[in-house]
Amino acid sequence: MVKNIYGHLLVTAIVTDERICFLVIKNRYGGLGLDRKIKVNIDACLSKMVTAETVYNKYGAVIIWENTEMDGMAISRLKDFGVEDLLIYESILPVMKRQSEEKPSVQVEAGEKNVSFAEVYEKDTDEFKTILHDLSVGKADSLNKTVQIVNSVYSRKNDHSEIVDCITRIRKVDEYTYYHCINVSLLSMMIGKWMKLAPDDIYMLVQAGLLHDIGKSMISPEIINKPGKLSIEELAAMKNHPEYGYHMIKNLKGIDARVSDAVFHHHEREDGSGYPNGLQGSQISQFAKIIAIADTYDAMTANRSYKLKDSPFRVFDLMQNGCFGYLDPVILETFLSNISHYYIGYKVKLRDNRIAEVIYINKQQYGKPVLNTVDTYINISKAKNLSIEEVL
Repeated sequence: MVKNIYGHLLVTAIVTDERICFLVIKNRYGGLGLDRKIKVNIDACLSKMVTAETVYNKYGAVIIWENTEMDGMAISRLKDFGVEDLLIYESILPVMKRQSEEKPSVQVEAGEKNVSFAEVYEKDTDEFKTILHDLSVGKADSLNKTVQIVNSVYSRKNDHSEIVDCITRIRKVDEYTYYHCINVSLLSMMIGKWMKLAPDDIYMLVQAGLLHDIGKSMISPEIINKPGKLSIEELAAMKNHPEYGYHMIKNLKGIDARVSDAVFHHHEREDGSGYPNGLQGSQISQFAKIIAIADTYDAMTANRSYKLKDSPFRVFDLMQNGCFGYLDPVILETFLSNISHYYIGYKVKLRDNRIAEVIYINKQQYGKPVLNTVDTYINISKAKNLSIEEVL
């Protein structure tokens, strides 16, 4: 560290979770010396760099503001919009590499970087399908194999665009449970990142998301896959799955009490209307609240044996306006405000069968974005009898 005669810190090092050590240079008064700008290729951008320009998409909507301290999500977002170069302030420069001490560590197999996210996603789902099958026939030791899937999911913690794309496009009705558990683990991980939780907490959220419905392996497949409405008796049996799951994992080595609690209480609701214990508000753990939001979103955007899926924008609308009293409002706002922006640039099909592109997200109404068609712009929030039916 270097200080001036007034004791103000001028030079210090910052170690990031990206295994890079940065030199931070301040001016003579101790403030950040944000004066010189340099252009950096997007592939060379790193976390902790500070943007020296506001970047817009082709329709004039802001992608990232000037003076934003970048992280992996911001860099991925810029790449998604085709940004090739970016002005940054030279006050923060990488000076050396360092081994990360972040825990838990995740082993990445050789060559994995060359494997597409979709391939890893399908592989993890197939492996989880095998685990659930083994559990249903009494092979309890199969639960120990879930750690490999948790590590695989956690290793992709910065691939938010790819995660959203897979969750949106890859849906198989007859294998809903397997994809759902993988999706909830991925969504919970992203929520944890957006909430700026500690790495250990995010890792445990991945575990909780993957295992949240593990108790369904103890319920009859006829009930799980029934195409029609469940009877009162069948519904009562289905509602036992959180408790079954809790007892299956609570004594497993490597499972934190917060993980088993989230599995037990992910169907609790803020107003006490949930199950199995009718907990309310602060009685529900943060992990359980996060899993509840991820679980609800994925279930509503998936084709089921008894209903067709809703579009993400329809679900944004329902969750923003119809979940008051059910889901934690602060965590829900964090989720909706972040995930909705990943759909900018997506093509959608409208109720009148026109195809349009999402160009702007309306924060007051996440489910009603501004669209661009071949010949006009459409603000869905002001368009009567027009809605987004499908994301293409």
